Amino acid sequence: MADKKVIFSFFCDWKMCPDAMLRSCFAEFRDNGVENLVFVDPWAERIIKDPAFVRMLKLASKDVVNLREMHAPYGECYDLNCVSPARREGLVQDHAKAMAYAAEFGSRTYTIHIGAFDSVFYHTPNEVLRPLALDTLEKLIPYAEKYDIKIAVENSFERSNTPAEVMYYVNYFNHPNVGCCYDSGHAHMMRPGDGKKVYSSYFVNEVWQNDIGFCDNAFEQMASRIVTCHLHDNNGLDDQHMAPGMGNLDWNELANKVLTQAPQLCSIQTEALIFNYGKSITEVIDRYRKVFPGLL
Repeated sequence: MADKKVIFSFFCDWKMCPDAMLRSCFAEFRDNGVENLVFVDPWAERIIKDPAFVRMLKLASKDVVNLREMHAPYGECYDLNCVSPARREGLVQDHAKAMAYAAEFGSRTYTIHIGAFDSVFYHTPNEVLRPLALDTLEKLIPYAEKYDIKIAVENSFERSNTPAEVMYYVNYFNHPNVGCCYDSGHAHMMRPGDGKKVYSSYFVNEVWQNDIGFCDNAFEQMASRIVTCHLHDNNGLDDQHMAPGMGNLDWNELANKVLTQAPQLCSIQTEALIFNYGKSITEVIDRYRKVFPGLL
């Protein structure tokens, strides 16, 4: 039986759902036995700009579901390694505000991206980007302490977001409020194997500049500091965010590792798209329930 202290939270692609439908969709999750949902990054970005959205979310979720994990806004203006001097002070304040709201909703983790924009589009080396990311994290740690939230740095599929880069930041601070978010889909894309030569030209030429950094042990590199995880499937070549069984990831192996080899794990998050694939909420929940019967 899985440790019930590990909370299972469901992601949904809420950008495709009108606000007026949220309470009904929340109820659909509840009626399928789901208590916890992920506070997704579009919502986090929205509350920074529109505090009134907080009231609407509270009313929609009241006595129905909990919003237990928050994904930080990300992209050029929110990444830890944002290079714009004019943006950097506001960047920290926006994340601090989002973390305050996360605590207000009862979220325990705040998943954040190191950043890929300048690495991909300007081929800026990690040596230039690292000091910026370190500076941002250093300024965010006091807020994490204040709100009792764990900052979870996520691995992705770019030179600036590899598992090794994630661990560089986590180990640099070695702080109880800074850990990892292991993303299974991103890690699966980085695994070497037959057929990997058919990545899109964008991945080959822009993201990796013709030198893809394969990694076959992402989980093992991050395991000791994983506090939460994003679990979703793909074909190993693209970031498709599919539910278990829709791609070719080995879910039995993944579930065993997550539940037995991550001593600091406090939550599991799905990150499979639902509306985008025309799937029902029930089907997606059932796909995860078959993999994690002790948690759902």
